[in-house]
Amino acid sequence: MTYRTILVSLPPGRANGRLIAASVELARRFDAVLIGRGVCRPIHCLCHDYPVPAGLFEEDRRQRERQLLEAEAVFRSAAASLTRPVDWSGRSCLAPLADYLANEAVAADLIVAGTAKKDDMFDATRQPDLCDLVMKAGRPVLLLPQSRDAATFDRILVAWKDSREARRAIADALPLLKSAMKVTVVTMDAAGDQIIAGSSVERVASWLARHDIEAETLVVPTAKANASQLMEIARGGDADLIVAGAYGYSREGKWNLGGVTAELLTGERCAFLSH
Repeated sequence: MTYRTILVSLPPGRANGRLIAASVELARRFDAVLIGRGVCRPIHCLCHDYPVPAGLFEEDRRQRERQLLEAEAVFRSAAASLTRPVDWSGRSCLAPLADYLANEAVAADLIVAGTAKKDDMFDATRQPDLCDLVMKAGRPVLLLPQSRDAATFDRILVAWKDSREARRAIADALPLLKSAMKVTVVTMDAAGDQIIAGSSVERVASWLARHDIEAETLVVPTAKANASQLMEIARGGDADLIVAGAYGYSREGKWNLGGVTAELLTGERCAFLSH
């Protein structure tokens, strides 16, 4: 298994240099076709029942056109060194951006998206809702902090629990796990049964070994919220990527997320999520 097509979401009008560089490097590593998608929404989509003045509407149109052209130029320049042809599309759409990208994901093995800085204002005309994207795409999503240099993914931490989402995430991440220098499978034992928890991660390590991946295992008694504890483990092991299942359910159009999923979506560390 490998990644033959990688789709990167490039929000128009944003500084995407690090995100593009990481995506190009991944495409080179896996000899994959790189798909670039720049998509934005007209401002009137967010105004609902409020009219948009004609001058503002026209200025927004010109800005969208300019930013899409700029995003394409940056993408094509960065991807010029790749041996495989690249695929670019830039457009405006009326639908939420995450829905558009989820539809585009049918052509991709992996989606790459950038997470904003915690203090940045969310702009729904340029940035996809990452929660919606992860939950709707049906493909693994690699989240990369825009504020940090691209990671090499040499030290990967797998957050394990015996669930559908976690099983899918670790299977989706196999190409990255194969190329890593160190893989650690960690589970947090809330029940106080180290034997059962240890058996679970050992089974995962045995499965990985059949894919020629050597993995360490770690069982940690739960001492605080799982999200906080997982971040401490990642920092202690200097992990540059966390692989995890994404947990959540939709209620009245809003996603209710598990604590670890919500934490990983904030973008402190590179995260690989599957739902």
